[in-house]
Amino acid sequence: MAGSGYQQDSNQLTQGLYRVDTSSGTYYPTASATTTQNGGINPYDWDSSQYTNATSMTATQATYLAQGNLRWQNILDQLDNIADCRILYVVITGGGSPVGTDATAQNTGVAFTVEFDRDSFILGEWNNYLKSQGQSANGTFTASDGSTQTAYTGFGGTAITTNLLAIKDLVATAISASRSRAYRVYNPAQAGDSQVKVSITAPNSTYSNIYGTVTVTQVSNTALAGTPL
Repeated sequence: MAGSGYQQDSNQLTQGLYRVDTSSGTYYPTASATTTQNGGINPYDWDSSQYTNATSMTATQATYLAQGNLRWQNILDQLDNIADCRILYVVITGGGSPVGTDATAQNTGVAFTVEFDRDSFILGEWNNYLKSQGQSANGTFTASDGSTQTAYTGFGGTAITTNLLAIKDLVATAISASRSRAYRVYNPAQAGDSQVKVSITAPNSTYSNIYGTVTVTQVSNTALAGTPL
């Protein structure tokens, strides 16, 4: 009897859920002399309904909040570049009492779930990126097609041999990235926002410190299994 012609391959959905926690009360400064290091990581813009007092921010506090927004955007961009994904269940730590309602108080971290449509691509793509950046070869990993591929040392100093290590390294890289962009920032003088240039640098000059603030755990992994018809 002829089969249906249906085949399974690595291009089909291999969904995976991963919980990422970036919490740190040490390496995300609130008043660094290098002002571009401030702001932590903040998923909420100044006019978010999360806040009860955004209009009481000083110009400095508003800038730091915008810097936190920009770091959050770096994380989203980095994750989206590696594979199609969605962000779910965002939880912040710090940021006043109740948690996250005080726009004048910097968050100490953000936890979130990232759902990848095809998580089988993550490991290989991040290793390809590390290779392109001149990182050294460091052991091997098993690719989604079962082949053995060269692993490279991540920026955190660990060979990237699993999805968990790849996600941890790329999130830490996103947090540490320098960036500037035009952004709508709250302006106390006009009781509204204005577009200004916002710049960020790594919250801490030692990458391993930022790397150590990131934890990643796999929530679930659902992949097609069985014998093709």
